[in-house]
Amino acid sequence: MLDYTELKDAGGLVPWPPMVDLPFIKVIKGDPIHSGRFDVGGFGVRTMVGEWSCTPGSFEYTYPGDELCIIVEGRIRLKDEDGKMHEYGAGDTFYTRKGEVAIWQVLETVRKVFLIHDPDADDFADQG
Repeated sequence: MLDYTELKDAGGLVPWPPMVDLPFIKVIKGDPIHSGRFDVGGFGVRTMVGEWSCTPGSFEYTYPGDELCIIVEGRIRLKDEDGKMHEYGAGDTFYTRKGEVAIWQVLETVRKVFLIHDPDADDFADQG
């Protein structure tokens, strides 16, 4: 069992590739720097679970899979495809579908727990 009440202070977040190098992210403002940790799966596998953190900035993000996010700390504002603004902070949860595009504005360094599932991926995560 993964208990994120216990894991929230576990650390272990490592730098992820710069956003400007990722084809599904377009930086709009600032220099947001992100890091993360996979507890299940990893880049390119069907199911990924872990934690992610990002410093303030703004970027367009095209979701590579269906994703459930739980904000652990910080504050963000998201603009969805319909132009609707959503603001989230610690304890808030939201879901996005694969291919959905959102504009992220990280207002305060954010940390989230995520579960991403890509039903079209060739690789099955057989870890846990």
